[in-house]
Amino acid sequence: MNEQTAAARPSESETRLFFTAVWAIVWKDLRIERHTRQTISVMAMFSVVTVVMFNFALEANMDAARNVSTGLLWATILLAGTLGLNRSLAIERENQTMDAMLMAPIHRNAIYLGKVISITLFTLALEAILVLLFIIFFDKPLWRPMVLLVLVLGTIGYVAAGVIVTSMTIQSRSREVLLPVLLLPLSLPLVLPAATAVAMYMFPQPPTWGEVQSAVYIVIIYDLLMVTAGFLTYHFVVES
Repeated sequence: MNEQTAAARPSESETRLFFTAVWAIVWKDLRIERHTRQTISVMAMFSVVTVVMFNFALEANMDAARNVSTGLLWATILLAGTLGLNRSLAIERENQTMDAMLMAPIHRNAIYLGKVISITLFTLALEAILVLLFIIFFDKPLWRPMVLLVLVLGTIGYVAAGVIVTSMTIQSRSREVLLPVLLLPLSLPLVLPAATAVAMYMFPQPPTWGEVQSAVYIVIIYDLLMVTAGFLTYHFVVES
């Protein structure tokens, strides 16, 4: 019994150290954002301008605008999310904090998971603003719980893929071009079913679970694949 307990202690200690490092990275990003407001402010400003522009451009035909509002919502999230990913990793590069984290005795996957959690929180804060704007401008029932759940699941998968791609391109001089070129096609298998599921909830009569379950399952599978890919490859991405 004592031998089993002694054998379990290193594993428990490593797990505790791993999640302590993850929390430290998330807390660091939240504190940096609190003082600088360089990530959420850029994302929010871009999103507000985009939604207002869409609203005025489609004002002559609001029925058509409401029909495509789900696509506009996801397009805004993807583009604003790309800005947030690039800005968050660029701050690490400019302040050389990524080098400090790589020299610290922590697992590389803790860095990956910490960045995914912090950027997901930033993107979810942005989506709260976007949902409110789309309800005001396009009069769509985006407050429904299943719509919010699909938005959260879609955000996790998009950020999980985005952190890998951004970490690969952040050292490149043309990173602003490379990031959307690589990330947006990679996120299509996630965005298409997520947008389909959200669009089905925009009708007055919500769909049954059987009508949306395949789309939601595809989003969940994409999330799991991207998080797994991140855990398997992030060590090579940041070391290269």
